[in-house]
Amino acid sequence: MQWDPRFEEKIDRWIEDHREQFLEDLSALVAIPSISQAQDGPHPFGQACADVLDHALKLAEGYGFVPSNYDYYCGACRMQGQGEHRKEIGLFSHLDVVPVGEESAWTYGPWNCTRHQGEYLVGRGVDDDKGPALIALYAMRFFREQGLPLQNDVMLYFGCSEETGMADIRYFCDHVKAPDFSLVPDSSFPVCFGQKGIFRSAASAPAQGNLVSFTAGQVINIVPDLAQAVVSGVTSAQMQPFCGEQIQLEETGEGLKLTAHGLSRHAAFPEGSCNAVHLLASALAASGLLTGSCKAAVEALARFTSNYYGESTGVPFQDEPSGRLTCVGSVVRLEEGRLRVKFDIRYPVTCQGAQVESGLRACLEANGYQLEEFGDDPPAYVPKDHPAIPVLCQISDHVLGQHLEPFTSGGGTYARHLPNAVDFGPGDNSITRPFPDGKGGAHQTDECASIPALLRGLKAYILALDALDKTL
Repeated sequence: MQWDPRFEEKIDRWIEDHREQFLEDLSALVAIPSISQAQDGPHPFGQACADVLDHALKLAEGYGFVPSNYDYYCGACRMQGQGEHRKEIGLFSHLDVVPVGEESAWTYGPWNCTRHQGEYLVGRGVDDDKGPALIALYAMRFFREQGLPLQNDVMLYFGCSEETGMADIRYFCDHVKAPDFSLVPDSSFPVCFGQKGIFRSAASAPAQGNLVSFTAGQVINIVPDLAQAVVSGVTSAQMQPFCGEQIQLEETGEGLKLTAHGLSRHAAFPEGSCNAVHLLASALAASGLLTGSCKAAVEALARFTSNYYGESTGVPFQDEPSGRLTCVGSVVRLEEGRLRVKFDIRYPVTCQGAQVESGLRACLEANGYQLEEFGDDPPAYVPKDHPAIPVLCQISDHVLGQHLEPFTSGGGTYARHLPNAVDFGPGDNSITRPFPDGKGGAHQTDECASIPALLRGLKAYILALDALDKTL
């Protein structure tokens, strides 16, 4: 596929001219701590998500697009095409972000969008997904400001609950006809054409005895890097032999407090992480110092979290297109005498949710736990031979200067709720983050984005809108 060099020069020049404004707009979005928190009232995901949606829609309107607010579940802006038989291209981004964890662990304030080493931005949402949302908006802005009308309509969606169950996209699809073909800027280049099923569940077991508390995790789709427990009737000297360097001990009025420090990752890609739940549960189980039913509950929890591939939870499934199932015990609480754990499971595209439910339930019950609730998002596929996929792959190869193969993923994006939708970047996996392992990624402390990579992503989206407009 060839592009007119004059068109590319125009794109490159426009991007450079708008570089600083792009970064200023992104900084303003990052400054709003839009952690989605479901609640009653006019703002279903909280005031901060309402504020960030208002800001994004005002920004879009200022750049000449028609905004729509869908009851603060989500919003959109539109650019009308000039063709006689118009179709609609969708761009689906989200403005909500995951919690920041311990702010003291960040090199810079998580809501400041700080420039680091001249070519990186650090702040919650720069990579996932406020930076990509702004890329999509600026791609539309390019065509409008350059006087280059498209034949088809373009709609940019701003979601407010992508990180907490995607009630926003379900609300949208219940009220608005989905576009004919959609891109989701919430992945890595080139194209993700299939997503594993997502099975999320909660289970509990009796946990009476000397375990006073057990707390880990904030949201289900993050491998927790912090877990804490308090045990009564136990001293530091008794527990210390079973705790490595990653577990700190402190004697308090309630009992001995244990704090485990792991390494966080997105639950869809847990490789390389260290689940703090497993560190803590394993130490407690190995000590033999727990009493009553909490002893068996913690021992089972240690087994459940001993690997990430379902082997210890009764669901060791895998297939050729999408690889191994992943299973993360991510949120744990001791409540009302029961130890409760939430699991985030990503299962292969050829597997069924009923298989996961059956295997997990049997394993839990064999270990004294009850499956209390679960939800299943089935796998999503767009055939690899869809005509848009090779075009998008060529654009990615051209902009990044390297050949990449389309792929399937364990991640869950809006694409799974839309017909004819694929993830198209703008992440670049060849970028080296300027932080130690465990920092700098989406959902991690010091979340960062490369400024040159963001601008390459913008160019790719401009070329993609141009190409899709000609092929739909």
